[in-house]
Amino acid sequence: MNTQQPGLFDCMYSMRAMRRLKPDPVPPEMIDRILEAATQAPSGQNTQRWAFVVVTEEEGKQFFGERYRHWLYKLSGGRLPAEDDNSKGARQMRAAVHLADHMHEVPALIMACGKRDWPFVVAEEDRVGLAPPSYGSIYPAVQNLLLACRGLGLGASLTTMHQMFESELHEFFGIPEDYGVVATIPIGFPLGRFGPVKRKPLAEVAHYEGWGRKRRDNA
Repeated sequence: MNTQQPGLFDCMYSMRAMRRLKPDPVPPEMIDRILEAATQAPSGQNTQRWAFVVVTEEEGKQFFGERYRHWLYKLSGGRLPAEDDNSKGARQMRAAVHLADHMHEVPALIMACGKRDWPFVVAEEDRVGLAPPSYGSIYPAVQNLLLACRGLGLGASLTTMHQMFESELHEFFGIPEDYGVVATIPIGFPLGRFGPVKRKPLAEVAHYEGWGRKRRDNA
């Protein structure tokens, strides 16, 4: 059996959101390795404003899973796709529902948190209430974490449904107020297969020297 890990570009080109996960435990050393990879990400002025809450015990997963499932069903209005609907949207919705129904069974949940920090664009007099977490520093760490999962053969997906019950997370898990939860990543060994992702052609999204201008190749 070939146990060679995929290369960086292989990971990026095949890193699907894996929402169907096996309940098999993920070894602690693998979790530590992906967290270590996350902390190698760049951050503004190297402030490293990230923190990670790892949840593997049943009580914490049950707490999170109940609320996640409640809000997914509530926000979807109970409109689930018909069984014979095999469209892309229907498949994605079924995968999301599967994750919500089985969130309490995933081996590990990782909450990526960020130190709260007002962006420069917000004037001092407008800084009312809690500052948002430092997204620009946290999302590179989240991407590193996701790539590390892919490289180790772990399935993962980035979720933000926690926003609907974040205050409860702070209380239950003891997350300090000066940190905000940026993303929650359920991880585990995938039930499905990794494979090529579908993206828009580069020509549709790349603009050179100005919007709407195509690159002029040198003669």
